[in-house]
Amino acid sequence: MSTTPYDDVTEVSRRCAALREALSRADDDVITTPNKKYLYLCKVSGERPNATFQAFTEDMTKVSLDLHKSYLSQRALLPVLLTLPLCTWLERINLREERLTTTLIHLLCEALCRLPRIKVIDVSGNPFGSFGVDALLKLVKCNQRIVDCRMDGVQCVGSLRRRLADACERNAKVAHTFVDREEMPSECCTTSLDTTAAESDDVK
Repeated sequence: MSTTPYDDVTEVSRRCAALREALSRADDDVITTPNKKYLYLCKVSGERPNATFQAFTEDMTKVSLDLHKSYLSQRALLPVLLTLPLCTWLERINLREERLTTTLIHLLCEALCRLPRIKVIDVSGNPFGSFGVDALLKLVKCNQRIVDCRMDGVQCVGSLRRRLADACERNAKVAHTFVDREEMPSECCTTSLDTTAAESDDVK
């Protein structure tokens, strides 16, 4: 039986809830330490840790995270996405061709929303549609450090693509105001998994 977009939302929601429940029982150092949190989530989900991401969580001098061609499964991606909010040193992330659905894009946006240094996001070649692009647009608007959001090969409404490009351009013009500053804009987008995104992978 094929998996529908609604099934994707339901399954990801279920898995996220299970992982977050497991985290609620974890020690404080596991919850607050990127490497420990990632390894714990991998253990809970029964997934082998990705060597690239594990190394990234252990070294704050690595400001770029390149997971292109890592071919992570949905189950393997969730520990990554749930750990990213702790990776405050992240400036660039490459998730090209990682089979990110709209549901996973929403989770990615939630993870990156409050990161104080993120500048460049590349989610090109992933199978999400206009609802996913709309989530990225909201992310770029709320986190004004983001100056480049690449989504080559993604099929979406043309006006959304232009609005996303315009938002990145506006952020680039005011990027100097965030130099040597850690604080974020007063309002930041939050995303949640609900059925409104369920049909988004079919939206072109």
